[in-house]
Amino acid sequence: MNYFGLGGGAPRVEDKSPVRALPSSWYSSQEMYELERRAIFSKKWMLITHKSRLTQPGDWLKFDIAGFEFVLCCDRKGDINGFHNICRHRAFPVVQGGQQGNAKIFACKYHGWSYGLDGKLAKAPRYDELEGFDKSRNGLFPIHVKTDVNGFIWVNLDSSENPEPWEKDFDGIDKQERFKQYNFDDYVLDHEYQMEGAYNWKILADNFNECYHCPTTHPDVPTLADIETHDVDGNGGYIIHKSTLTEAQKRDGLGIRVPTSSLMSLYRCCKCPLRKRR
Repeated sequence: MNYFGLGGGAPRVEDKSPVRALPSSWYSSQEMYELERRAIFSKKWMLITHKSRLTQPGDWLKFDIAGFEFVLCCDRKGDINGFHNICRHRAFPVVQGGQQGNAKIFACKYHGWSYGLDGKLAKAPRYDELEGFDKSRNGLFPIHVKTDVNGFIWVNLDSSENPEPWEKDFDGIDKQERFKQYNFDDYVLDHEYQMEGAYNWKILADNFNECYHCPTTHPDVPTLADIETHDVDGNGGYIIHKSTLTEAQKRDGLGIRVPTSSLMSLYRCCKCPLRKRR
């Protein structure tokens, strides 16, 4: 409800009374989903990936979030840019051929319009000759990109020049005490995996952020942490998982470290684990 501007500000109070779930229609209604696309996925900051995946000029990654396809790219200055994967001429996908790659320039295969790694229009055959045609106003539609202190990349698809501040929902998320033991510059992408499911995105968030199913579905979890002390705290637009370790578990380096993330980006964050450089 916090994403719709309703609630989310009250302090947490321990309460044993039952909590009513969201109405079932919120998980199945096409109208609700379209509202979420406009109010959440088009307006809120989303955690997408890590800068370690975009290290060389021309490196690019393509994503599809709630039907919005966009590209992140490292330019020749080392900056990470983002733009919608839509040519400004006839809305043909500019970046094709997989989900990642390296390019010197992005060229639309429909009419040959080409764009630089910063999304600016480089060439528009024959349009360049038209009087009054302004190349500077016909670059790819940009998206807002932020890299936090740990190198994680966030995007906001809001079409306005001034989206809501990242700090509104995520202030301090990248400066948590538990992150201080890690230098994320020492890590690289280890592997990537994907899962497709015929369910609403909120089902995944609901299931991931409670451990009622842990004793039966994940019987090995107690070897890593104490389920009885497992707790989940909501803070602004993100959720923190925590549990108490036994002395033996601490000694053996065991424990559950769940990436903190925005709800709608939870799945994407967890599917790209990092490993330390050798």
